[in-house]
Amino acid sequence: MSQQTAHVLRHVARNTARRLRYMSKSWLGHRFAGRQPAPVEGPTLLDRVHSEVFTNPAVPHGKLTFDVAGTTVVLRGQLDSQEQIDTVIAAVRSVAGVGRVKSFLHLPGTPAPNKAVALGVRPRAAVAERWPEEPPPDVDSEDALAVTTTKEG
Repeated sequence: MSQQTAHVLRHVARNTARRLRYMSKSWLGHRFAGRQPAPVEGPTLLDRVHSEVFTNPAVPHGKLTFDVAGTTVVLRGQLDSQEQIDTVIAAVRSVAGVGRVKSFLHLPGTPAPNKAVALGVRPRAAVAERWPEEPPPDVDSEDALAVTTTKEG
């Protein structure tokens, strides 16, 4: 009977220890549930964005490019409708870890938002600075070398 009593005591002790471990982990889980996970950056965030955005079958796969800088996601590409652009931006913003979204998405026939200003300024800059009609001489050509050797000698 002493062996049987020892067995029951060991069994009760093991079960009690197991339940205490479970309860302590459960309590810690509830205690830390309100905290935000550590921010992710780089390839991990890029993978999250890809998997979130491309689960939507309405988003075309070959027309988008994503870049990640820290927690900022940069979107580039040309989509067929403003609704698609809004859907992609909303999907990227919903990804955990994305801090900021910069969108250079545009519709067909319109320049990208980051190119519109440059395309409008370029003709005015050429006229304002009066760029020369002919290019400057090539310094690596034989004629330029001959001129420099005669000046030195």
